[in-house]
Amino acid sequence: MTDPVSAAADQLDAAVAATIAALQPTTDIDWARAATDLTWSVFDTAEHLASCLIGYAGQVAGQPTEGWVVPDVPLESGMSPAAVITYVGAAGGILASVVRTAAPDARGYHPYGTSDPVGFAAMGVVESLVHTYDIRLTAGQPWALPAGPAEFALRRLFPDAPAGSPIDVLLWCTGRTSCGEHPRRTQWRWDSTVRPLGG
Repeated sequence: MTDPVSAAADQLDAAVAATIAALQPTTDIDWARAATDLTWSVFDTAEHLASCLIGYAGQVAGQPTEGWVVPDVPLESGMSPAAVITYVGAAGGILASVVRTAAPDARGYHPYGTSDPVGFAAMGVVESLVHTYDIRLTAGQPWALPAGPAEFALRRLFPDAPAGSPIDVLLWCTGRTSCGEHPRRTQWRWDSTVRPLGG
């Protein structure tokens, strides 16, 4: 039986692999343009994603009780979209590796609740999926999130999420779309506090 930490890293790997594949067709658009209704450009959105993945790895490895181990380091403004995508993949691989080798009782600060390796893997999944969705939408290329990683992230970070398709529900939980009778959220946050997966 796969332990929860390894299973979480596997879901993160799947999310990042889906992200890299989904971002490849966007390299021909202008990455300086605004990403959907975010205040960031496409480049800034991808930069934020990479920064989160590296930052979460630092939190798992460093186990700080407050603040961030890895500061937010901006990418070079002249980086090509292809280079940024490669960087995102590397950042995701680093986080997955750190999660796999971490002790299950490792804890790290996050403003939405001190978390464990499984929680930081789930946060990496959310960042990967929703920001890839943002970029693909900007490119006029609608994208279906992978259901497995989406379901994992929902179970770990959104304990009060409504029933439904994990893809639709994750997009609703993160303020991207409406979901059935639930109107689109204007404010949202996850709960990264430590608890049993699914509990």
